[in-house]
Amino acid sequence: MVNTNTSQYFLYARKSTDVEDKQVRSIEDQLAVLRSLANEQGLNVVCEFVEKQSAKRPGRPVFNDMVAKIVKGEASGIICWKLDRLARNPVDAAQIEWLLQESTIQHIQTHDRSYRSADNVMLMNVEFGIANQYIRDLSANTKRGMYEKARRGEYPGLAPLGYLNDVRTKSIVIDRYKAPIIKQAFERYAGGLCSLENTAGFLFERGIMTKQIKKDESQGGKLLKRDQAKYILSNPFYCGLFRYGGELYQGKHESLISKQLFDKVQEVLKQRGKTIRKPAEGKPLAGLLRCGECGRSVTGETHIKKSGLVFTYYRCTKKRTVCSQPFIRDGELASQLSQALKKFIMPKQWADELSQMAEKDSQEADTITKAVAEDLRSQVEGIDRKLQRLKEMYLDQDIEQQDYRTDKNILVSQKKSLEEQIVRLQQTHKSWLEPYKQWLQDAEKLGEITLSPDPIPKKSAAQQIFGSNLFLKNRQLQFSPQNQWAALQAALEKSSEIPLCKILVPREGLEPSRDCSHTYLKRTCMPIPPPRH
Repeated sequence: MVNTNTSQYFLYARKSTDVEDKQVRSIEDQLAVLRSLANEQGLNVVCEFVEKQSAKRPGRPVFNDMVAKIVKGEASGIICWKLDRLARNPVDAAQIEWLLQESTIQHIQTHDRSYRSADNVMLMNVEFGIANQYIRDLSANTKRGMYEKARRGEYPGLAPLGYLNDVRTKSIVIDRYKAPIIKQAFERYAGGLCSLENTAGFLFERGIMTKQIKKDESQGGKLLKRDQAKYILSNPFYCGLFRYGGELYQGKHESLISKQLFDKVQEVLKQRGKTIRKPAEGKPLAGLLRCGECGRSVTGETHIKKSGLVFTYYRCTKKRTVCSQPFIRDGELASQLSQALKKFIMPKQWADELSQMAEKDSQEADTITKAVAEDLRSQVEGIDRKLQRLKEMYLDQDIEQQDYRTDKNILVSQKKSLEEQIVRLQQTHKSWLEPYKQWLQDAEKLGEITLSPDPIPKKSAAQQIFGSNLFLKNRQLQFSPQNQWAALQAALEKSSEIPLCKILVPREGLEPSRDCSHTYLKRTCMPIPPPRH
């Protein structure tokens, strides 16, 4: 369609929100210059279009609206700052060129030149090509810079909840107010005390909620959604790592939680993802126990009586076998499970005392480790000096080339072994401390779990304590605790007969005291040996 109105113009100003446009004139500047230009040249502006969006991809609403009105014949010219304000992508550029070539657009006026239908199209093609290539190069350079930043351990993005972007140092620092709340959320979820919905409620009660957005302020200040809570608990940033471009990087920022706690939360998320399904509703303890007679799994079933009463019971699957075991009601089973877990609740006094003693033992281990590591470093320095002397002897032709190579290979091999010993020593000398503290915390929290009406945390605790050694026979639970839990149970049973000072590990270290009998120690103590070098 050829436009019959040759004296009307649209004024178009655009400023992108992207990095490349930070040096371009602001919208107000563009409008002032273009209005002045229109007055000087006597161009009749019938409408102004202002857009704040990048032109690197087609689909800009304001631009498309302007083009549609030009096609309808409402104007035949465009006034803009430069051609790259109209398009930075080949689709929009081709549309402008075609309309100009067909005389639908008869004139495009920028601040420094004019483009008309009869002009050579090569110049416009070149300018649009330069604009398009600029945005492509900028995108590639930006991505390369981001990846380089990630490789340095610097997160190329906004800090997640619990952290803040420090503009002054251009780094990410811990938010002293929100960080402890996020850490508690991880600990609660790892202990099986709450679901994702409970976690969102826990955060909301402490002031962590959805943010307000300009488009819809009513969306802010609300409870986090289930997926948002899951995203927080799945974010490795809190344990010192971060994901970028599908890869995992080691970050320079301070960790909020340990890697072990993060892994435990991921395991709980995985287990919840498998067990919380509609078919399994009402039967949360299914798969936890085995039959004490035949060893098959114990499953759950829900039945509805004619009166409409719904009840759930658990029974042996009796898969490919004959078994005489009866069923048990869910309430009775949950009650027995709570009673079983109560046998492993660690008193707070015990947990505090053992934690303090572990810290003391850890400090002693640090001292020993530093001394051993210093000795190994001295040996490495000695080998470096030998290598230097060996090299000087070879250069002075005091030894043959074959002897030089043989001696050098031996020394380099010894140096590598010593360096690996140093790294291994630094990484493993305190590897026992975090699991030990976590066990103390889990044992102390059992009291809350037994009082909770939710069976899922009880199931999680039972799996941790008993593993696969939990059986149901004659409607009675039979169990055999694992490792340290067995020692804790025996110690609790003897706590009324023996003073606390003789039950807990003595001050000298984590090895059991010799004042107690060998038989008693075998049943009650869980020795945690100091690191061996």
